[in-house]
Amino acid sequence: MALFHRTQAQSYVPYPGDTTQVFSYVEQMPALPTGGGNLALVKAIQKLVKQPAEVLEGRTEGHVIVRVVIGASGVPRQATVVQSLSPACDAAALDAVRRMPRLVPGRYGGQPVPVLLSVPVVFLSPRHVYAATEVTRQAQFPGGDAALEQYLQKNRATPAEVKLRDLKGHVAVRFVIKADGRIGASEVITPLCPSCDDEALRLVRGLPRWQPALGYDDQPVAMYQTLNIYFQPPAPQGDIAPPVPEHQVYTRVAQMPTLAGRSSPAAIQTALQEGIMYPERATNGNGQVSFVVEPDGRVTRPVMVKSISRATDEAVLAAALRLPRFEPGRHNGQPVAVRLVVPVVVEIR
Repeated sequence: MALFHRTQAQSYVPYPGDTTQVFSYVEQMPALPTGGGNLALVKAIQKLVKQPAEVLEGRTEGHVIVRVVIGASGVPRQATVVQSLSPACDAAALDAVRRMPRLVPGRYGGQPVPVLLSVPVVFLSPRHVYAATEVTRQAQFPGGDAALEQYLQKNRATPAEVKLRDLKGHVAVRFVIKADGRIGASEVITPLCPSCDDEALRLVRGLPRWQPALGYDDQPVAMYQTLNIYFQPPAPQGDIAPPVPEHQVYTRVAQMPTLAGRSSPAAIQTALQEGIMYPERATNGNGQVSFVVEPDGRVTRPVMVKSISRATDEAVLAAALRLPRFEPGRHNGQPVAVRLVVPVVVEIR
């Protein structure tokens, strides 16, 4: 919200009942004797607001725009509501603006002159959770952004799914930092994979207390915060071979991968279908999943090449990772990585 609404060039307008010129913009705008600019003036007015019962009870929220003339003596006069919220809020906004302290008047050509201001007065319930743009100071992690990154690096666990699916990306978590700095409700707004989402939520919910945000009355308030939690495959350990680079993965070899004891063409699809743990609200449909059978028979990097629904897709990908070890594909007698594409049929009645 703009602190003041004003024109871009110096001008003046006749104001009803006033015989002097009233300026809407001058080289030196009215200000508090203690300084601090527009924000300090809005804060000073906000501290004078008596919140109506309808606001305290959460029935009304919003803001009122009050237009007021700051006279050549610095005294406010002729305050009027130009953007209404409710009768009670309008009256409270007018009362606060009329009771603002005497200001250092605006000046034009070095002389004090009357100036017309448009002032926002905010009405939010005690239970309101503020956006970052609605506060005068955002919530801060103890020690700042560098300390927050260190906390995440130290406490983040990389799910096995990240390595098996060769995932690189982030989970965005939106959460509430309460007025006392504690972590409140949290939710994933940009998912990556189920285990990644769970790990990101665990990290956020375990965060220590923050320095809370401050509202326009300089009091602590609850604020929404969003964090991006990044994941990437860990460096391979000595006893486990890293996934074969994608450009070295075959799609067709003389001896294709097979499951032990299951050599029929439909065996892989059957094993996959048997391993799917369907979500509560699975979506019927036909899909396709692709994954790599590594030279040691492990399944890695499953992706849906034909989606069914997000929840069902995740169940299919998880089932692919649970497939038993394959007899790997072979090229010129040597085991190689082969990418398979397997159809999936979901028919739940």
